[in-house]
Amino acid sequence: MQLLDFADVQYINLETFKKDGTKVTTPVWVAQLNNALVVTTGKNAGKVKRIRNNGKAIIYTTNQSGSKKLSEELVVQGSILTDEDLKTEAVNILKKKYGMMAKMMLKGPNENRAIIVLEEKGV
Repeated sequence: MQLLDFADVQYINLETFKKDGTKVTTPVWVAQLNNALVVTTGKNAGKVKRIRNNGKAIIYTTNQSGSKKLSEELVVQGSILTDEDLKTEAVNILKKKYGMMAKMMLKGPNENRAIIVLEEKGV
């Protein structure tokens, strides 16, 4: 699978890595922003810290609970989006994709929200 093959799925598991190399897996919503994927989370979430420390991540399609692996894995490079306009665009794309549930969960200001950008490894 390639990165943008994940753009239309409902959930991916995002595997990030602690400093000691331990994997932490989290099921998340995902949407496409330009040639990358975006995920939203709280700015103080562990996955944000792990992406900042080590941008390596692994993604694969999963179910809502994250308990099933529904595709092959893809190694990606993660980073934290800092551009406020792109951050707002990413939130709007997620709201459009996930509808009413996303509108309820993603309401309010972006100041406490982080957007993780996932790109092809080596980009």
